[in-house]
Amino acid sequence: MTHAGIVWHPEMFHGRGWRSSGFDGWYFKVVDPSERHVWAIIPGIWMDRDPAKQYCFIQFLDGRTGRTTMHRYPAQQFWSSRERFDITVGQSRFSLTSMHVDIDDPDLHLRGDLQFSQSQGWPIRPWAPGAMGPFAFLPFLEGYHAITNVDPRIVGSLSAGGDEMDFTGGRAYMERDWGSAFPRAWVWTQSNHFDEDHVCLTASIADIPLAGRLLRGFIVGFLFGGVFYQWATWNGSRLAHFAYDDQRAEFTVINGKHILEVWSGGRSGMGQVFAPRAGAMTQMLVEELNAVVQVRLIERHVYGDVLLFEGRGRNGGLEISGDMAAVVGTPEVRTVQGLARP
Repeated sequence: MTHAGIVWHPEMFHGRGWRSSGFDGWYFKVVDPSERHVWAIIPGIWMDRDPAKQYCFIQFLDGRTGRTTMHRYPAQQFWSSRERFDITVGQSRFSLTSMHVDIDDPDLHLRGDLQFSQSQGWPIRPWAPGAMGPFAFLPFLEGYHAITNVDPRIVGSLSAGGDEMDFTGGRAYMERDWGSAFPRAWVWTQSNHFDEDHVCLTASIADIPLAGRLLRGFIVGFLFGGVFYQWATWNGSRLAHFAYDDQRAEFTVINGKHILEVWSGGRSGMGQVFAPRAGAMTQMLVEELNAVVQVRLIERHVYGDVLLFEGRGRNGGLEISGDMAAVVGTPEVRTVQGLARP
């Protein structure tokens, strides 16, 4: 598949033919029906100008305990299909519809197979190939982001240390990143464990370098009632309110028809995972998989706003990284301790 064609498939491997240092990674969050096991499994590859420094990897994060492990393999043990998202890392294999995991290291023995129902990712449009919108066409950005499957159901089991966990009936979530670096600073949160089925929030707010200055970009998607609501820098939406401290974040985004209010917090199961910085996978970022995520979706009307949804998500993902200093043209960010919880 040509470079022009792969833009329309953000789920696929984008590193083929790269001549500079960079990464390509996929994020799988899997939760069993009992919600006792909340895991993130992150396969990827680090590409480098120096072939001796290249490697592929699988990261594992246990959201309940905060335990994290990193498993490196020679770059030659990475393979990707040219036609679809289908990759192997070592003896493990990943796609949108399945995962075969085979990690046999001293610090983690994890094996098993999971199947995923085909839910939906961020909608693809002629002017917007996924969550990045028209920014996806720009070849010089430091990083790219994609939302690939927001609420699939799981069939299968995984065995960790000889103990088998049945994930059948559980829920998954998938997204990915690729490029040369993560944003300078960001807040990310996600949950698809609300009392109502087939509800999912995914949101990121980031300060990214563009044309010599910092741009505050945001990508917010909310699946509810079979509709995927979207707020993003590129579609004319507005970040009306944004505040955070080291344990929680809150924000409000507005488009022409809808308002979304989000509060996310709780740092009880934090783990550290590797991320790219300064030409290597050396940055350690803190990720939480036990956050509580409060969401309100409001429909705007001239005769009065209507509350469409209000709910609290469990097993929420939350990352707060870097110092999001004031950026021209955006609302002032309050970095205060003790933000009120709704």
